[in-house]
Amino acid sequence: MKRNIAIILLAAALLSLTGCVNKFKQVKITSVELESVKPRGMKTYDAVVQLGIENPAPSFNIMNLKADVRRDSLAIIHLSGENVAVAGRSSKVYRVPVTAQIDSSVTLLQLALLARSFNAELYVVDLSAKAMVAGVGKTLEYTGIPLASLLNKASQ
Repeated sequence: MKRNIAIILLAAALLSLTGCVNKFKQVKITSVELESVKPRGMKTYDAVVQLGIENPAPSFNIMNLKADVRRDSLAIIHLSGENVAVAGRSSKVYRVPVTAQIDSSVTLLQLALLARSFNAELYVVDLSAKAMVAGVGKTLEYTGIPLASLLNKASQ
C-alpha cells in the first residue's frame, strides 16, 4: 500500500514538473533598454540595462550572465551581468547592472574605426547564463545570435 502511494506521489510530482517546464518555455523578454553607461577606465564600462520579462512560470534566478560580441570571429566586447531574481507569474522590468570589457586584443584606434563604420549586421553575440529554480539549475547557451536582431527586438 505504501509503495502504491509513493508511486502515485512520484507520478503527480513528475506531471507537475512537466507543467512547469512548459511554462518556462513561455517566458518572454518583452523589452530591453539601456538606462545608463559610465566609463570605468579606457576599456571598461559599467552599464544598467532595463530588461522586461513576462514570466508565467514560478520564480527563478538568472545567474552567471555572460555575453561576447564578435565580428568575423574576433571578440570585441565581453559582457557580464549581475544575478537577477525573476518574480513568478508576473510581467516586470528588472534593472540589470552590466560590466563591459573591450577585448585586450582590440586597440582604441580599431574600436574607433569599428564605431565609425558600425553595421549591426556584421556582429554576432554569444550568450550564456544559468537559470536556477529551487536549487536546480540549467545552463543556457546561445551562440551566433545576430546583433541586428537583438537591436530590433530592443526597439520594439
